[in-house]
Amino acid sequence: MNEHEAVGKILDEVKGVLTDYDYDLVVVDGHSTDGTDKIAKNHGAIVLYQPGKGYGDALKTGFVYSKNRLSSKILVMLDADLTYDPQDIPKLVTPILDGEADLVIGNRFAGMQEGAMPAVNQIGNKAISTLANMSLGIGISDTQSGMRAFKAELLDEVDLMAVGMPFALEMLAKARSVKTRMLELPISYRPRVGETKLSPLKDGFRIFNVIVRLMFDVRPLLFFGIIGTVLGAWGLFLHYILLPVEIAYVVFPLLLIIGGVLCFVIGFAIFYEKGAIQKNRTR
Repeated sequence: MNEHEAVGKILDEVKGVLTDYDYDLVVVDGHSTDGTDKIAKNHGAIVLYQPGKGYGDALKTGFVYSKNRLSSKILVMLDADLTYDPQDIPKLVTPILDGEADLVIGNRFAGMQEGAMPAVNQIGNKAISTLANMSLGIGISDTQSGMRAFKAELLDEVDLMAVGMPFALEMLAKARSVKTRMLELPISYRPRVGETKLSPLKDGFRIFNVIVRLMFDVRPLLFFGIIGTVLGAWGLFLHYILLPVEIAYVVFPLLLIIGGVLCFVIGFAIFYEKGAIQKNRTR
């Protein structure tokens, strides 16, 4: 949205790189008021107007159109603000064409130019990636990277719900949950052209909420295990310090312990059920 300074340049760069490929250019516009859509059309792109709002909504709009209307087999996503270098597109696409990966993510931190990202954003991005890897087992260093290539058929295997910035993380977590072969490669990351649309604090809070939700969806045993451990440990502690007191004061700690055990049981049951469903899908 409102990327009139960069959209024409990025499209020309993409066309210059993909001369040996059969491709379509799709730009999803969030109802820009600066002529971004007209510039994109003049540079040969198919322009779609997203029905809703948000980063994730825009990407899903483009993905669905490209897969269903253009019959695309491989989709490549990147921002229109010149931060990502189209020269890296062949690097991301090649492992998919060679049958080595289903989803390839560009690691911005491996080739970040000076001034491309404020220090506070770098710290926030790395913190989110660390938390996501610990809680979701994604195994990707730059979970917020917006430059990726993937097989279009992946969209049939994952149910992507996020409409905002958390979409990037949800995509990886759900892809990992269906055993998608993921690969991370270094890419360049340049200073953006135009005004940033990001809100670090607001987006960070939303991403944290999505991490919690994804833990429930993707790793239920860990999710309920953490809750169960906290309840059980707190219950045992209260039980220990209140043991000499009359029985009425011991009931609450015992309930916490029982609640902790039940959380483990629930987590294991959901984990087992999801595993059975995935096995049935692969038959």
